[in-house]
Order: sequence, then C-alpha cells, then structure tokens
Amino acid sequence: MVFQKADGIIDLRSLEDFKQGHIKNATWLSWEILPESLNALPASPAKLYLVGNKDEIEAASILLDSKGYEVSGSLVIRSNQAMQDWSAQLPGLVESGSASKILWSPCGLVNEFVDLLNQSKIAFHLQDSKRPAVLDIGCGGGRDAIFLAKNRMNVIAIDHEPKVLKRSKTLANLSGANVKFKCCDIKKDGCLPEQQFDLITTVRFLSRESFDYIQQAIRPGGFVLFQTFTEGVEKFDSPKNPNFILKAGELAQVFAGYNIIIDRIDTLNDGRPVASFLAQKPIIK
Repeated sequence: MVFQKADGIIDLRSLEDFKQGHIKNATWLSWEILPESLNALPASPAKLYLVGNKDEIEAASILLDSKGYEVSGSLVIRSNQAMQDWSAQLPGLVESGSASKILWSPCGLVNEFVDLLNQSKIAFHLQDSKRPAVLDIGCGGGRDAIFLAKNRMNVIAIDHEPKVLKRSKTLANLSGANVKFKCCDIKKDGCLPEQQFDLITTVRFLSRESFDYIQQAIRPGGFVLFQTFTEGVEKFDSPKNPNFILKAGELAQVFAGYNIIIDRIDTLNDGRPVASFLAQKPIIK
C-alpha cells in the first residue's frame, strides 16, 4: 500500500469524521488547522499521504509542496460511508477512535537529556516542587517545550514572534500539553521571569546578553542546555550574523565551573553544524 510507505498519513477531515474511521497510524490535522500546524509534521523533506475530500487534498498538496514535502499519494473520502467501504476493502487497516500518531520530535539533544534522566545517569535536585521548573528561551515552534511538559516538567516558553507562538499553542493543544507561552523580547525588561529554574534550554537561538541571566536563574544542581549554530555554519545560507554563531569552546568558557556533561559538535540534516552543550550547575554545600 502506498500509504504504508509514507513518512506520515495526514487526515484532513473533521475530528468527528476522523473518530468514526481512519487509516491506522494516521495523524489528524484538519485542513483548517494545517497551515498553522506545520510544526506537527516530520522534518522536511518527507513523504506524506493525504486523506480528505478533493478540494482539501489539492489545497494541502500545494501548501506542502511549497514547504519541501512530497505528497506520495492520496485517498479521496466523500462521506463517512466511503471510509466504511474502504474498511471492508482494507481489513485491519482502518480503525475508529481519536488516536492520532505523533509525527514531530524534539531536538536530538533535548531527547537525549530526557533519556539520561530516565536512565538515572543524571538527576534534578528538586527543592520546592515535585516537577522541575523549565525555561525555554527562543522556543520557536514549541516542540522542545511541549516534549518536556509531556515528561512531567513545568515549562515556560518564550518567543518574540506572535505567529510562531500561535503555532506552538496549537501544537500544545493537539498534544495535550500544558505549557505557559510568553510573547516578549528577552532584551526588554520584564520579559525573562524573576524565578529560578531546574533547566534552561536554548535551541537554534543565541542571545549572549542572556548568559548572565541564565547563570543567576539556574538553581544549584540545575542544568543548562544549548544546541545552536557554531563556527562553520557561515558557508551555508543562514545564519551569517556572528551574533547568532557560537565560537569554538565558547559555552565551556561561559559556564566554567559547571559539570560539563556534553560538549560536542553535531550536524543537522541540512549539513549545518551546531554546538550541543549540556552542563550542570554545582550544588552549594
């Protein structure tokens, strides 16, 4: 089956129609929310199979093509009865209910951090609450913040772009995650919270002006996590501004005295180098 070879099956119909019957392992993203939910898709390029009515499929195909995706096939559904008919033709491949497959993933370093926690190779030193307090600076589409919230953390996520945060909130609602999103410019007073955190993350974003704040806002025993562009990225299209590019060994110098757990150069799928850095603040005795 063509849809079994796709990287994702996107069902563009209403949620009620999806619940009544859909292809197994399909992801519900109605056409109405798809333009604001591209962060719910796997990273492009990827092959996607579409389910919906003819107009929805045509419109979605144009949008996805413009974003670097390949629509590998489609199934036109004109009514719920049509899906029931397909169920008879595809025994065991159509199911009912609201289960929607998650296609997105957090950045690799955030996923690695949670794995280290689950394997008890690192641990939070919690004081006042049972859940770690997390700040995501420059959260973008919200995947990392939502992933951490789904892993029982209290997350505040900041970005200065209202349109981007709208997408983040949509994904949080789809994922059933509770994240406190805040739209503001971290260079302005009152943007960064006046509290301490067990984890501060910065992914594909760099503001050296925030380093002092991070030093003060991390609790003893808390973690800092960075994964952002480093020297060598200049030969690619972006970024080219040195303000957004880390120097070799820069984070180890800024957070000297921390227990450095990870300090390496990784490569994104598009070839751009990123510095992956994870360190734990010493506990004051």
